[in-house]
Amino acid sequence: MTVDPVAAGGFAAAAPTYSRIRPTYARAAIGRIVEVARATPAGRDARVLDVAAGTGILTGQLTRAGLQCTAVEPLGEMAAQLRRSLPAVPCTRGVAESLPVRDAAFDLVTVAQAFHWFDAASALAEVRRVLRPGGWLVLAWNVRDASVGWVTALDDLVERHAGGRPYSQHDEHRWPGVIDSAGGFGPVQEERFDNPVATTVDGVLDRVRSISFVAVLPPERQAALLREAATLLREDVGLTGTFDYPHHTVLDQCALLDA
Repeated sequence: MTVDPVAAGGFAAAAPTYSRIRPTYARAAIGRIVEVARATPAGRDARVLDVAAGTGILTGQLTRAGLQCTAVEPLGEMAAQLRRSLPAVPCTRGVAESLPVRDAAFDLVTVAQAFHWFDAASALAEVRRVLRPGGWLVLAWNVRDASVGWVTALDDLVERHAGGRPYSQHDEHRWPGVIDSAGGFGPVQEERFDNPVATTVDGVLDRVRSISFVAVLPPERQAALLREAATLLREDVGLTGTFDYPHHTVLDQCALLDA
C-alpha cells in the first residue's frame, strides 16, 4: 500500500512548516483521550499507537499528558521532524493499511488529521488486529470554524487557486457510518471542543503553505495564492496584530467489540 501522491509530495515538502505552524489539539480533548486510555483494561499501563503521526503534534501532547505512545508515520520527512521533537518516542515508518506492529499490542489507536487519506476498510481491519480486547479507536480532527466569514472565504480562495481539493473534509464524511460498515467496533461517539488558535496574518499564510495540495503547486501559482490571501485578510477583512483563528477539536471514538 502506498501513500496518496498528493499527501506524499505535499507533506514532504511542507514538513518543517507543518511542524512549526499546525495547531495543537484542544486541552480538553487531550484530557478526554487520556480518560479513554485509562479506562481500558490496561489502565495506567495503556499503550497508545498514534497512526500517521506526522510531525508528532498529537503524539507529543499525549506523551506530555503521561501516556505511553508509539508513532507510525509513512513519510520520512515528517518522521524526521517527529524524531527531532520527541526523541524518546518510538517511531516506525509504515502505512495505516499495513501497520508494522504485532497483533494485540496496543490499548488505544489514535489517528489525528489523517483518516481521510486512508483506505478505510483496510485501515480499520489493521486497527482491529493491533488492539487488545477492550481497546479503543479515536480519530482526532482540528476543524476550522466555517461559520466565520473570513475562514470560509479563505478556504474558497485556496481551492480556487489550487483547482479544487483532492480529498474530502472531515465534515463531508459520516465517520460513524464508515466505521460501522467495516464492522468490529461499537457505536461512534463524537465530541467537540472549542480550540481557538492565536495567530497573525503571517501565521495564517504559513498555515496555507502547509496544506498538502498548496505545497506542491508551482511556485508562481503558490505565490499568487498567498498574495491574494494576504489581501483578503489584511485589506478586505481588516485583520491586524494577534487574533483567534477559530477551530474546534472533534473526537470520533469507538470501542473494539469482543471477537
